[in-house]
Amino acid sequence: MSSGPLPPLKSIPIKDRLSVVFIERGEIDVLDGAFVVVDVTGIRTQVPAGGVACIMLEPGTRVSHRAVALAARVGTLLVWVGKAGVRLYSAGQPGGARSSSRNFSRCTRSA
Repeated sequence: MSSGPLPPLKSIPIKDRLSVVFIERGEIDVLDGAFVVVDVTGIRTQVPAGGVACIMLEPGTRVSHRAVALAARVGTLLVWVGKAGVRLYSAGQPGGARSSSRNFSRCTRSA
């Protein structure tokens, strides 16, 4: 039974999202349209796509390309931090990839 393509994702307002999730020593991928975190013991935890405003990635965390693409699409900020969030190494721009291609082409024409 083929269900066809998934419907477009709708943004969840920031006020309705979980604010921050810290992930240490795990792997983040996408399964059934949601983030799935697999820890070192093999336990899987699903995190609803767009249900989290920010995911803090601590040392030992691996992120798949599909997870980064999903985070960009639903407006979840990914932040690479040190142990217990002490140092900030890298972060994306929240909602940066959610702008439409029409806005992108408008920006490139004005440059």
